[in-house]
Amino acid sequence: MIRTAARPNDLPASYGFGVTAIAILLLVLALGTTAFYVQSIALIPEVQLGLNGEISLVLAVLNNVGIILPLLVIGLSLFLIVTAIQMLRGNADAVRWAGTIVFWITVGAIILAIFLFFQQSAANDLTGLPADYGRGLSAALVPLLLALPTGAASWWMSQNSMLINRNQSLTSRNARMAWNLLIPTIAILIIVAARPLEKTFITSLTDKRFGSSDPVSFVGLQNYTQLLSFRIDTVECRRADDGTCALDGDGNVRWELIARDLLQAGYRPFANIPIGGDRSLALSGTDSEFLTGIGNTLYFTVISVTLELVLGLFIAMVVNSNFKGRGLMRAVMLVPWAIPTVISARLWELMFRDNQSGIINKILLDLGAIPQSQSWLTNSSLQLNAIVMVDVWKTTPFMALLLLAGLQLIPADLYEAASVDGAARWRQFTSITLPLLRPVIGIALIFRTLDALRVFDVFNVLLGRQRLSMATYNYEVLIQEQQAGYASSVSVIIFVLISVFTFLYIRSVRIEAQ
Repeated sequence: MIRTAARPNDLPASYGFGVTAIAILLLVLALGTTAFYVQSIALIPEVQLGLNGEISLVLAVLNNVGIILPLLVIGLSLFLIVTAIQMLRGNADAVRWAGTIVFWITVGAIILAIFLFFQQSAANDLTGLPADYGRGLSAALVPLLLALPTGAASWWMSQNSMLINRNQSLTSRNARMAWNLLIPTIAILIIVAARPLEKTFITSLTDKRFGSSDPVSFVGLQNYTQLLSFRIDTVECRRADDGTCALDGDGNVRWELIARDLLQAGYRPFANIPIGGDRSLALSGTDSEFLTGIGNTLYFTVISVTLELVLGLFIAMVVNSNFKGRGLMRAVMLVPWAIPTVISARLWELMFRDNQSGIINKILLDLGAIPQSQSWLTNSSLQLNAIVMVDVWKTTPFMALLLLAGLQLIPADLYEAASVDGAARWRQFTSITLPLLRPVIGIALIFRTLDALRVFDVFNVLLGRQRLSMATYNYEVLIQEQQAGYASSVSVIIFVLISVFTFLYIRSVRIEAQ
């Protein structure tokens, strides 16, 4: 005999009446909330100016409302309408979801009422308003009135839970439990992460000035076009008196500029790629400094993270083995990571001095690795390598710590069985260690790549404006040039690059499949 899911019309009349009442409540909430939200937006003074054509309506709406909140209101309203319709049709699973909905609406309304009460009751020094609990109570009245019917519906659902939840599948119950656990987390993420990111994106669509009260204009994607526009041209090298390619002070070939009309259009060369002989591909962009910063950051990220992974894995395998003093070794290896980046950068700045007082040059000269002292922080061809050395020294212990945690989770029995089967050390490493360590390697790469792509302090301390990363360029644009809109577009691009790298790591290492 096949048992079908319970339907409201199969239960007592009082139960069916309650379900119908809650379905109507959800419909009223969906339509009423949408209408109230649209009306409240239209009453905003800045939006009214936009409706009258005095300012940009798009900018007015984005500044005051944003993107996420309207989408949430529309999405939740549609979800409430669909759920209510399914309830009226007798869908038992929709009734169970309605219980979850009214519960969280009640909780959210109470939290909003408490927030509005304290916010509106407090004194405002800017406007001169004194503290007034009556004003706060008036502001909290609307969400409290909303909490009354939803709270009553939630109580009724809890009283009839035995009838509502009978014959439900385990999958349905687990799905609702998962959403009950996720809703608070999602709400917090929207407040502390999604909303600031949204505000940054909205600002990037304007010409806003940092710390200025000047009128703000909506410029659309103009900032992004300025940042990312680039072209590739072929140029020849500059000739010396003897007809050979001229060299600069660092020994690099000097190349001709791109065409005059391109220079007048705002393009500036930022890199040259030799293609053989006396010709090269000239990369130019309308914001050459930012494109150079992208190249600097990607070079720094790829080289430093790769070296840290290799060295970190070697160190982790060493300290994971049994030897006397292993505990002390594990503690000592974390010292570089514990030193603040600014302090370690200043220490390395002294070590990088281009005379005998610089210990790096002293050691390399004694070893015969270099013919003469090098200007690590002023020679353009050595600057990035010097920065990589500092970062690898400081952050390799962190990588080793993460990998060590992964190594300790691998059962020793696997290595013993492999030894009995005659597998060599390298075979055990490639067949046991690396496959089982893949999820940990993926997590470690994500952490380090996120940190490297937004590198700021080591570049700012050691190189200043000599060579910029994306983050230091963002700082220069925001603080020094006070272009808040333009700097916000840089921040959004950094976020997109970080997201792309994270997605590629997750897909390539297959973390989700472990």
